[in-house]
Amino acid sequence: MRVTKLVLSSCLAITPLALTPAASAISLEQSVAFAIDYSPEVLAQYSRYQSVIRDGDAAGGDRLPQVNLYAAAGVEETRYNNGNFIDPDDRRLNRTEMGVRVSQLLFDGFGTSANVKRLGYEAEAERLTLISRAENVSLDVTRTYLELLEAETLLQLANRNVLEHQEIYKDVLDKKGQGLASNSDLAQISARVATAQSSQIAAQNNLFDLKTQFLRQVGKPGSDLVLPKFDSALLPSTLDVAIQQAVDNHPEIKAAMIDMDAARQEIRREKGDYFPEVKIELHANKNRNVGNVIGPDEDMRAMLTLDYDLFNGFSTDARVESSAWRLEEARAIRVRTEREVREGTELAWNAYSMLEQQIRLLEQNVDAAKIAELGYIQQFNVGRRSLLDVLDAKVEVFLARQNYVRSKYDRTFAAYRLLNAMGVLTYALRVEHPEEWQKEGES
Repeated sequence: MRVTKLVLSSCLAITPLALTPAASAISLEQSVAFAIDYSPEVLAQYSRYQSVIRDGDAAGGDRLPQVNLYAAAGVEETRYNNGNFIDPDDRRLNRTEMGVRVSQLLFDGFGTSANVKRLGYEAEAERLTLISRAENVSLDVTRTYLELLEAETLLQLANRNVLEHQEIYKDVLDKKGQGLASNSDLAQISARVATAQSSQIAAQNNLFDLKTQFLRQVGKPGSDLVLPKFDSALLPSTLDVAIQQAVDNHPEIKAAMIDMDAARQEIRREKGDYFPEVKIELHANKNRNVGNVIGPDEDMRAMLTLDYDLFNGFSTDARVESSAWRLEEARAIRVRTEREVREGTELAWNAYSMLEQQIRLLEQNVDAAKIAELGYIQQFNVGRRSLLDVLDAKVEVFLARQNYVRSKYDRTFAAYRLLNAMGVLTYALRVEHPEEWQKEGES
């Protein structure tokens, strides 16, 4: 049996979903900015950065004068070796002490200055790590944003696919009532309608899941999204250029290099214990009833002091060696980080290049599948094709469109992924870092 008419879409290809910006629309750039402010990972790293800055301030305080105030009050009792008290009638005195000491460090083997520099390097490394955290959050949000747009487009395809199958079902049902279609034709199209509806439900579920994920990352609902357009001028011309820019600019590599500088300063700090500590100390005391002498006891003195640790059980040697091994650890982390950045850049470059070629082929696939579908419909209408052939052709068109849509969004994400691998994604999205992030730690 043949059906005389099938209502099908005449469009040969489908383009990605383009939403009209509304008053409540949220762009990719806005989503990334919101997510960075909302991210607990970024907040935790910022807190870590600020903590290390304060540690550096505390270490720098050792280079300033130290002022200590001492006060005490109590009773004093003195007894000689013969057992007699100095005053049998009043053998206890009310003793008071009060003193102030001012000390200034002059030299400690450069340990304090090395420690200040070490913490300055660590603060800068934490700042760069903070920027890297923001880069990774930006990439995660970009992925979810594009997947959400893709899910909306695929749901549109699924909805249209269901409508087209339902129209065919109605037409076949009408023809069956007229004796122009068989039960097998009706069963076949019924099965295809159920399959299309199942795909529609799966597309809806995927969209709901992505909206939940977007809300968790950004803190705002993922509705009225706008199709982003990346600045292709920021993309490198070759893989070698991409890798070189990544090695030169990626904050993780810079942080790893600065960690090595911090480890070197830690070695200098530990070696400071090989030298004496020299200070100037000023003392002023105002005591009363001290040493069983009734009355005031006051003194002042200015001293140049030297404290030299001649032997401490080789503890200093062990700490210096320990610091040297931490330098080796930092060097290994630096090598590993560069390898990971190179690998990530190459993978992103390959994905972008291959998807660019794949899109052209998938576009041809959509056009060819649609032409085949229209030809099958014409042949079906003259009895040269079965209903099954037409439905199979329609499935081919639907799958071809799905693959084309996915590859379009995958290619867009691959471009953003390449920018992330180079460490410039937030720059490409024109998301400015807070002023506190842009201050380099003192070194």
